Amino acid sequence: MVISKKLLCILLASLIFFGSANAKSKKKEKSGLTSSAPVTTQDENGEEIVDENPEAAWQYLEWIEESPEYVQKYEIVIEGKQEGQDWTEVNRLMTEDNTTKIQITPLLQPGLYRYKVITYDLIGIPEVESDWFEFNIYEAYIPQIRGISTAASHSSTIYLDELNDGILNISGRNLFETQKEDTDISFTSYALIPEKGRSESLIPDILEFSDNNRSMKIQFDIDSLDTGVYNYIATDASGLSSELSKDSQLIVKFKKAVDFDVSAGYAIPVIVIGDRMKEYLNSSFIPLSATAKVSLLPFKKKFGYLGLGATGTYSRLLTKTTGYDLDGNFITGHALFIYQLPIRIINKRTQKLRHIATLELHGGAGVTMFQNTKFHFPRNINSEPLNSLDISVIAGLTGQIYVTNRMYIEAGADFIFPFMGKLIMGYVQPQICIGWQF
Repeated sequence: MVISKKLLCILLASLIFFGSANAKSKKKEKSGLTSSAPVTTQDENGEEIVDENPEAAWQYLEWIEESPEYVQKYEIVIEGKQEGQDWTEVNRLMTEDNTTKIQITPLLQPGLYRYKVITYDLIGIPEVESDWFEFNIYEAYIPQIRGISTAASHSSTIYLDELNDGILNISGRNLFETQKEDTDISFTSYALIPEKGRSESLIPDILEFSDNNRSMKIQFDIDSLDTGVYNYIATDASGLSSELSKDSQLIVKFKKAVDFDVSAGYAIPVIVIGDRMKEYLNSSFIPLSATAKVSLLPFKKKFGYLGLGATGTYSRLLTKTTGYDLDGNFITGHALFIYQLPIRIINKRTQKLRHIATLELHGGAGVTMFQNTKFHFPRNINSEPLNSLDISVIAGLTGQIYVTNRMYIEAGADFIFPFMGKLIMGYVQPQICIGWQF
């Protein structure tokens, strides 16, 4: 029979599967050249339970016809194929009119099939015959995830600041092996899906399956996991997926949700911009100085920690020259945006991760103040006290070395530039501090 090129261009064949897992589940629709056998579950003894309710497994073929007014009806031929055998006709269906949809009855069993559509013209003569379209009908099981535990902590939580091999033990039901061949009719696929943020799923390495399909051992690259909540999803060949619940959740986080650091120590401002200030002070250094800083870091990710902080420095100005003396107070305070990168190593004795150091970048804005600063000249002549408040900016880099799990030594330097009009000054402030992490 001659095949019409026009029909081949306009004919779109698809197989739509409707199924329900049980009386409480909503019907699930899936499009494509696949279908499903009756939904199958397993009881507590591992015995298969098949739902024979016809509404639980409808199988339809549907196509598009651009000129239905010239069509009286359609004939659908379905052939099946066993491994190593030729195609054999298993069913032949006929529509009652030019409706482009038909239910397959009786239901096909799992296996490999193909079908073609024959179009009859208005006088009942077969006119156009389509190509063959292959499709699989899969056994349908309802996967269940009933528990996740890490091999390291034996809980459903992975702590990124602990040593972890990324191995997870999964328990549930209907946890079959993954697809090996295109002809497989019973298999399950697995993925770890983040609840928020990234949309891409993570595919595990399957280490082992249990014989009763109730447990499995998997592994993820620990570097691919960031903080957040993930759901481990099992999807049957038929398209049925395990339910989202607390039993299927994997939580990835740090043991401490928030870090709060406090440090204080010695600083020595070094003027690098502003010859006028050097002249007044008769030096580039302000040696009598102390500094303190607090940091709050609530946003902790694998790439580092983000947070806010505040820092302040007090300097006592004391200058003695042949022409005058100068004394007063120089005070700065700044609000900071902070980024920290923790450095951890494996303790060879305990085989645990240990936090040994932190690199920190910070920057922000604040104020610089001269308070009660006076010039004292001979014959008891004193200048009016200078009390000023000016906007300033700060940027700096520090490093923290942890002596214990909480106490650290911090060293680094800040660059501070106050906006003081004609009195231009910019200075670098090296500092060394002792700190404690709460």
